[in-house]
Amino acid sequence: MPIPHQSAPPAGEPAPLRRGDDHQRFVAFAFAAADMLVETDAAGIITYAAGAFRSVFGNSPESVCRKSMLDLVAPVDRDHVTRALAQLVERGRVMPFTIRMSDQQRTPLAFSGIALPAPGRPLRLCLTFSRPPAPPPGVLRGSAGGSLASAATAYMRDGASGDLSLIEITGGEARAGSPTPTLGRALEKLAPHAMAAELAPGRYGLLLPGGCDCPVDLVAGALEQALRADGIEAAVATCHLPLADEGLTPQQALRALRQALAAFAKQGQKGFADAGFDGGIAGYMQRAGERAASLRMAISGNRFSLAYQPIVSLTDRTCHHVEALIRPLPLAGASLSSPQDFVSMVESLGLADELDIAVCRMACEAAGRARRAVAFNLSGQSIQSPDFRDRLADLLERSAARKSGLIMVEMTETAEVEDLAEAHRTAQMLRALQVPFCLDDFGAGTNDVRLLRALTPDIVKLDGSYVPGVAQGGRERAFIAGMVEIAHAAGAQVVAERIETEAEAGALRAVGVEFGQGWLFGRPGQLSIAPAARRAAQSGVAPADQVT
Repeated sequence: MPIPHQSAPPAGEPAPLRRGDDHQRFVAFAFAAADMLVETDAAGIITYAAGAFRSVFGNSPESVCRKSMLDLVAPVDRDHVTRALAQLVERGRVMPFTIRMSDQQRTPLAFSGIALPAPGRPLRLCLTFSRPPAPPPGVLRGSAGGSLASAATAYMRDGASGDLSLIEITGGEARAGSPTPTLGRALEKLAPHAMAAELAPGRYGLLLPGGCDCPVDLVAGALEQALRADGIEAAVATCHLPLADEGLTPQQALRALRQALAAFAKQGQKGFADAGFDGGIAGYMQRAGERAASLRMAISGNRFSLAYQPIVSLTDRTCHHVEALIRPLPLAGASLSSPQDFVSMVESLGLADELDIAVCRMACEAAGRARRAVAFNLSGQSIQSPDFRDRLADLLERSAARKSGLIMVEMTETAEVEDLAEAHRTAQMLRALQVPFCLDDFGAGTNDVRLLRALTPDIVKLDGSYVPGVAQGGRERAFIAGMVEIAHAAGAQVVAERIETEAEAGALRAVGVEFGQGWLFGRPGQLSIAPAARRAAQSGVAPADQVT
């Protein structure tokens, strides 16, 4: 089942979407899963609004048009939002952070946005306001560690002072349920400007802005007393990570902060110290440098294997291609509980390009042996590197599997793509070599629209977090349908991952998703030889290039 290639847009110029201007607006909003949507001009004057304005403000969306969007924000947070809007105009996007609205209840909502430039038209800012993932106000749950790391990185990038504090609650029996609501109440009273996230049960990250007159030790003491009052006998301990940039790039800082939060989430203060973060980010980087040599040897020695998971047509269930997934072998001096730990460590040490080249080489060899189409992953770091692009092009140009049309690429960690011009050049190189490529985790972040327009991928893979609710219809299905429509408008086909039931597969097919991946169709495993190649080997006839 061939995937059509698209003509490349001019260098440095993002490709326009193929429908009208109103459809572009829908693109920006389709990914947000937001309660309220606002479009403004560069000065922040609202030109379009939609969503739950009546439930928050008691008025219709139309009532806020032609007003300043700052009127929607509580006065105490307006300076913060003003700075965010300036960053949005300059850099094209703002990562989510929590603000309070100007309604009587001061409703806390997660605020984010992207800028939509259009030839011949003034700049437009598309802003979203979303409910925090779970109550209480101020404590985010789920995959909130990523949001906390992004917010801390923004502090470092903007030269703002502040600390990333970590709170660990240990001991005792919880007779009144989770301590999270108690922490939420304590923060609301003592540090309402703080951003907090539950990283694991009993472990929290807390971002305190510079100038906050409530140190985390005071929060910890108040929390311990409040827990005791709630019937929870527990000890509260804290550790800190000063937000000094240490000469790091924003990408390096973000990866280091993610590693800090991940280490603390898994092993608390011990994991934080073992990773080197008790000496600050500089201490971590020094420890990381000591590990880099052994990790580089592990990559060059292929101390990992690839498992292959099928991606099938939702129409007839035939295997379209397989995705190569990393399975690392034990590594001396490193505690790796998952493949993602291995990849995160590689990326935090700046070795992503070396790993990606090694994976590409192994995937090409496997595709050639099995005569099956194989997709391998490239990180967001790698696709921005000119040196990596040259090495990848050289490898692919010499690959027999690539010449037979058996190689595809998935671009992962696209939230870290800041240099769109270099990413665009990598996409052009792949297109010139007739290598289809997929944009992974589509719908997971505010960068998706910019990447879709700049890279014009052949396929997009929907973020798997949307899939579990698709069979029940309602909001999740509506968002998926919107994302599918946008992908198709941009000329891309769609893969949905994490499919586990026939109901999910049927619902996804009904909204136009072409391909599916998940345990319903097969778990990662060994790569089997395609039937055509097997028959050819038995008959002594060279196999055809077409994948069955």
